[in-house]
Amino acid sequence: MAVREGLGDLPVFDADVLPGRRNIMQEEIEEDDYQYITKMYPSVAREILEFIEDSCDRLEYDGSMMFDQYMDRTGMLTMADRVYDKVKYHEKEEVMKKDSMLYQMILVLLGGEICHRRCRYRRKKRMFS
Repeated sequence: MAVREGLGDLPVFDADVLPGRRNIMQEEIEEDDYQYITKMYPSVAREILEFIEDSCDRLEYDGSMMFDQYMDRTGMLTMADRVYDKVKYHEKEEVMKKDSMLYQMILVLLGGEICHRRCRYRRKKRMFS
């Protein structure tokens, strides 16, 4: 509390007094950084990421398997299979799905997106609990 002439003790509104605001600013910086990095992805990866983001959007709710402490590998592979079915026309030759470089890229992008969303979910849970 700051003492002001004739006004008594008044609250001081500063970033140090309001740590929640600092957390929000930090989250905005991290989200902007993530968006900036994903804009540098090659065009095929950005297209795949759109499908991955759509799949993850559907799973972004409390109690979702995406936010389980130990996410189900089968669920993740099912998500990757759905995305692969939508973008497999990029595949130049017929190969087994598990050996496909495209499928491997989908798994990597999916893992990164899920990790990003899980971290954001945990931060928000801490901020509002």
